[in-house]
Amino acid sequence: MPERILIMGGSFDPPHKGHRALLMAAARELAPEAVVLAPAFQAPLKGLPGAPAGVRVAMLRALVSGLPKGLRKRCSLDLSEVRSRRKVYTVETLRRLARRHPQAEFHFVVGSDSAASFHRWRDPKALRRLACWWVGARPGAQAPLPPGFHRLPGRFPDISSTDIRLAAATAGKWRKLVPKPVAALIRGRKLYGLHILKELEATLKDSRFQHTLAVASIAVRLAERHGLDRQKAALAGLLHDCGRCMTPKQMVARARAWKVLAPRREDLIRRAPKLLHSYLSAELSRRRFGVDDPEILSAVRKHTLGGATMSPLDRLLYVADAVSEDRTHPGAAGLRSLAFRDLDAALAACLEAKVAHARSAGSWLHPLSHSLWARTRR
Repeated sequence: MPERILIMGGSFDPPHKGHRALLMAAARELAPEAVVLAPAFQAPLKGLPGAPAGVRVAMLRALVSGLPKGLRKRCSLDLSEVRSRRKVYTVETLRRLARRHPQAEFHFVVGSDSAASFHRWRDPKALRRLACWWVGARPGAQAPLPPGFHRLPGRFPDISSTDIRLAAATAGKWRKLVPKPVAALIRGRKLYGLHILKELEATLKDSRFQHTLAVASIAVRLAERHGLDRQKAALAGLLHDCGRCMTPKQMVARARAWKVLAPRREDLIRRAPKLLHSYLSAELSRRRFGVDDPEILSAVRKHTLGGATMSPLDRLLYVADAVSEDRTHPGAAGLRSLAFRDLDAALAACLEAKVAHARSAGSWLHPLSHSLWARTRR
C-alpha cells in the first residue's frame, strides 16, 4: 500500500477554526500516514495589511499545537514556498513533493471557495493527475463539485480569513473564529489593522473614533452589496478621518509644510480649515500607516468635498461617511436605506442635503462640492 499524504495549502492569513475542522474531517476520512501543511509566501491581499510569512507560519504552528495528539504527531509544515520568497503555484509544490515521495498517494483538501475557483488555478489537468482532491462544503454551498473532486462528510464552519481580517480591522467579533493561541498572536502583534485601531483610538476624540468605526463598518457592507472590494473599503473607512487628530491651526500648518494640494487651499484655510482634514488624512495614511494604494488614498482624499471625477470607491466612502449608523439627523435612516439600493442616487441625495444645510446655515460651500452637486442634478 502506498503511503497516503494529506496536504492543505493556502495563505493561512490567519489560520482559523474552519481550517482546523477541514483538516480533522479529512484526516478521519482518509487516515493518512502523514499530513503536510504548505503555507504560501505571498498572501494575495488588496487592502488591509496582512501578516508577514513568518508570522503566518507561527500562527499555523499554533493551530497545529491544538490538534488531537494523534493527528498533531503526523503533521509537518512544508516551508518551501515561504523560503522561496516568491509566488509558487500549487502544481509546482505537488510536483516537488511527488519527486520527494515517488511512491506516495497524495490527497489535497480545500474549502468550497477554492474548489469553485479551481478552473482558474495553474494547470488543473496536471493537478488532478498529481493528487486526489477533497472539498469540505460550507453551509449553503450550492455549487456542483468540479470534476474529480470528492466531498468530505459533514458541514463546515462558514468562516473565511478575509472575514476575520475585516472583523479585526473594524472592531468586530473575530476572536472566537480562531483558536486561542492564534488569537493571542494576532492581538500581541496587532495584526490586521489592530495597530491602526490602537493609534486612532489614542489620537482621536472618542466620538470621532466611534464615528470612524461606524464608517468602516458600513463601508464594508456597502462594498459587499455593490460588488466592490471590501478590504479596500474597510481600510479607507478606518483612515478617512485620521487627520482629525489635529486642531484646525495644526491642519493649516501641516497642509503648508507638506504642500498638500487641496483645491483652493487658501480659501479653505481662510474660510473652513477643518475641511483640510480629508487631504491631510490621505497624507497621514501614506506617511504614517504606509498605505500606497491610489484607490484608497483617493477615496480618503475625496470623502468630504468630492472630486471632479469619482471612482466607485470614492463614491462609496463619501456616502458611507454621510450615512453611518452614528448619524442620527432627520433623514439619515432614509439615506442609509437608499445607499444599499442605489449608491449613485444616495450620493446625489447626500449632496442635496449638504447644499441645503449650507444654504440654511448661511455657510460657505466649497466650489468643488457645488459643481459635484450640480452634475448630479443633470
